[in-house]
Amino acid sequence: MQVFCQPIFGFVENCCSKRWPNSTLVTREIPIHIPGYGVYHLNLFRLVWRTAYVVMTAVVAMIFPFFNDFLGLLGAASFWPLTVYFPVEMYIARTKMRKFSFTRTWLKILSWACLVVSLVAAAGSVQGLIQDLKTYKPFRTQ
Repeated sequence: MQVFCQPIFGFVENCCSKRWPNSTLVTREIPIHIPGYGVYHLNLFRLVWRTAYVVMTAVVAMIFPFFNDFLGLLGAASFWPLTVYFPVEMYIARTKMRKFSFTRTWLKILSWACLVVSLVAAAGSVQGLIQDLKTYKPFRTQ
């Protein structure tokens, strides 16, 4: 989840720093000296915004009992293209790998195998969503 949130965090933080460039809450970084690490720059807006986002996500997850299956479906749908297919294809194009070379063939096999894993994970998430929706009764406690 953290990987998917980073673009959202960056977008909001950039928009806020452009909209309120003179705000010390948004732009000020507080240096904190940590022994063995060095200086860590703490931004209070970033701390509050990211914490609020995580809390809101947790509240949504508690409200919807099938939220976990929904996140599983999103993860299954985005895993293969973002984590496997595009990086493999970019690597093949960048290195100008010959067709049917040993490395290219095994990269393609890996890509197809990961596609199958993603499809199976998506099917499992859809099955979980269907089961959860059958027993879900809104606004009722158990």
